[in-house]
Formats: sequence, structure tokens, C-alpha cells
Amino acid sequence: MEPLLIAGFQCNELNDVLSRLHYQLHYIDIDSYNKNTIPPDCALCLIDLRKNNIVNKINYLVKDLDPGIHIIVLIDKSQLEISEITTFIAQYAWDFCTSPIDPERLEKCLGHGIGLSKLKQQHQAPFGEQPEHDTDKPVTQSDVMQQLFRQVERVAPTDIPVLIRGESGTGKELVATKLHQFSSRKDGPFVTVNCGAMAAGLIQSELFGHEKGAFTGAVSARKGKIALADGGTLFLDEIGDLPAELQVNLLRFLQEGLYDSVGGGVPQTANVRIIAATHVNLENAIDQGQFRLDLYYRLNGITIETPRLKDRRDDIIGLANRFIRIYSDEYGLAIKPLSQSACHALLNYPWPGNVRELINRVRRAVVLSDAQQISAQNLELASIEKKRHIALSLKTLKDNAEKQALQQAILIADGQVELAASYLDISRATFYRLMDKHDLQLM
Repeated sequence: MEPLLIAGFQCNELNDVLSRLHYQLHYIDIDSYNKNTIPPDCALCLIDLRKNNIVNKINYLVKDLDPGIHIIVLIDKSQLEISEITTFIAQYAWDFCTSPIDPERLEKCLGHGIGLSKLKQQHQAPFGEQPEHDTDKPVTQSDVMQQLFRQVERVAPTDIPVLIRGESGTGKELVATKLHQFSSRKDGPFVTVNCGAMAAGLIQSELFGHEKGAFTGAVSARKGKIALADGGTLFLDEIGDLPAELQVNLLRFLQEGLYDSVGGGVPQTANVRIIAATHVNLENAIDQGQFRLDLYYRLNGITIETPRLKDRRDDIIGLANRFIRIYSDEYGLAIKPLSQSACHALLNYPWPGNVRELINRVRRAVVLSDAQQISAQNLELASIEKKRHIALSLKTLKDNAEKQALQQAILIADGQVELAASYLDISRATFYRLMDKHDLQLM
């Protein structure tokens, strides 16, 4: 029997339907909710919102649910007019059903939800085994991120040098960390060197180490980052900012496995995998004589591109919700959902600062929001949302009106196609074509 978590008030009609479907039912009383009551092997949660006064309370449960658990919401049809309910569904639900309960539709909905949840857990298992903190769990709904992590899984077990390229704020260090965690070197050190953040006179000592008395202030010998990374991974962040004289020394280490510490006379060795990252165009730097072509070829064993946030829009709302949970917990504040206007603004903003900018905006919004929801104004995106509405094209307005008319006809006709089509004075064939166009399903 599959375990099924049920939150909300107990209903005899629902109990009868679910008992016939042979689920192992786990009821949660929202008024006395305790996260320890969530069964560990649960893949699906059915939330009954037909008493809409529990929406605020249910947020505490949603926060504690494993991201792999799919949420299905049960509502009355009239509740589709309540923005608080529709916002909750849009943010958290995989699907929803309306009452009166259709046992056949509910059975299919639950079955598909459990099946998909298990498939996703199997597919994402390698990425769930390592990190323990919420900030380390990647949000990978978008195709570009799923492709990126499949590439990481293939590349990680090798010792081939990797060059990670992407704009600032796109998570290049996170990718480097994953490459190390899924490699045979995972039990060894992971050492980071930010080539653009160290003083020019200290980079050589930081990277290669120095001997006692090598320069003024060197009162004792010190290991460099390469020696500290022996047996593990050395991550060279912003490699494009590495000074030309150090590029020669790094190239020697990559070619021969040898390096000289500052003030040292005996070459040293280290078993290190090199991962480098850059946001600059190295080809242009090579053309301008600022970066060595031979070093570029040594570093560029495999290239991994981190996508811009605006190219992974399917992840934006999920990322925003995760950061809301993180900073609400950090500051001891109640977790608030995003308003509809906030979701629209997040999806239509170009995100020049990528994920780093999203983090900053959400963190401010968590602190500044004094309403029940986080608004576009809290995110400082209100002007963007206003411009978006002004800029809507005639076609978009027509499509929105068309979709809304279809939804209302389906609702009034209680899902009967012939009757819904007659309300709109169109044929059944046209009705089905428009449903496909707008990706609508019968209730």
C-alpha cells in the first residue's frame, strides 16, 4: 500500500474514496501539526483546502515537506475565485481537483503524482545524497539546468581539467563543488583560489607557498594552495585575472606536475585536479595578449557553461521560494508566499545580476514585507511589473481573454464539452483545438 499524507479536515466522502483506492492514509491535524508526523517514505500529499481559513496554517506543513513530495490540492469550484487559494496552488501544487469528488479523476491524479515523484527522486538521487543543507540543493526544473547537471555527472568521475564559463552570479563555484563531490577525490580537500581577489604581490605565495625568509615578513615556511589541495581538487576562480608571470608557473605545473615555492630551490609535486572558472571572454584576452593560449588549452579539457537566470525561467519561482524559506528561518520571521504580481514580476525581469541578484532582492523583501504576501513592490520590481502590463500586445490580450472564456465555460458546464462549446457558440472541434492551444484540461 502506498503511503498518502492528507492535510486538512477529515471528510467522510474523501475517506470512502481513498479507502477504496487502497492507500495507506496518514492524516495531519493542522491545528496540532508536528513535522515529526510526516511519514519518511511518503511521495504524495493531498491538501484539502475546502475550508479556506487553513491556508496560512498549511504553509508550515509545506515548508517541512521534502521537495520530492508532490502536492495535490482539493478545493471547491467557487474557491477558484479566491486569490489566496489560486496563489497557493500556483506556488506549491502539482495538480488540483475540485469537489464534488470524481473518484476516477482523483485516482488518476494521485497515481500520476506518485509515479512522477518516484521517477524524479530516482533521477535526482545522485544530487540528493551529498548536500544536507537547503542552500546546496539545486533547483533543476528547467531543461538547461537538467542538462548541466547531467554533464556534471558524466565529467565528475574523470580527472580531466574543467573550465566553467558563465556570467557572474550564475553558480560557477556551486558547479565546481559538485564536480568535486561526485569525483573519486571527494574525500580529499577542495581548495578555492580567487585569482581576482588577491593582491598581485601575494598571489604567487598563496598559490605555490613560500619558504622561511623568502621575503620580509616570511617568519616561517607556508604551504601554498596547490600543496593544500594535494589528493583533492584546486578550484581557480576568475582564472582570467591571473597575472601573466604566474600563468607561466601554472602552465609548468599542469604540464609537468612540478612547481617551485617562493624562495625554494627544490621542485615540488602535488596530485591535484584543476577546475577553473571565468566570466571573461578568454578568447578575447588571448587576442589582446592578456592570457596564454597554451595555458587555455591545458585548462580547457572540458567546458561547462552555467546558464543565465533569464535562460532558466522555469527555476525562478522555485529559487525565490527556497530563498524565502532560508531567510525567513534565518531572521525568525513567518514564511510568506509570493503574490501573483510578484510572480509575474520575477518571471519578466531580465536578471542582469543572475541568481546573486535574486538572492539580494528576496532577502530584502523577506525583511521589509509587512503584508501576508510578498509583493512586487517588496522585491523592488513594481515598476517592472507595471511596464509589463502596459507593454502587453494585442495578441496577448486576445489570448488571455480567449483562455479565460474557455475556463469559465468549462467551469459553468461542469466539464461537459458540448455544453461548454454551446455557451461560446463554437463547434466541439474548435473547442478542443482551443483547449490544446491554451494547454487546458477538463475538470
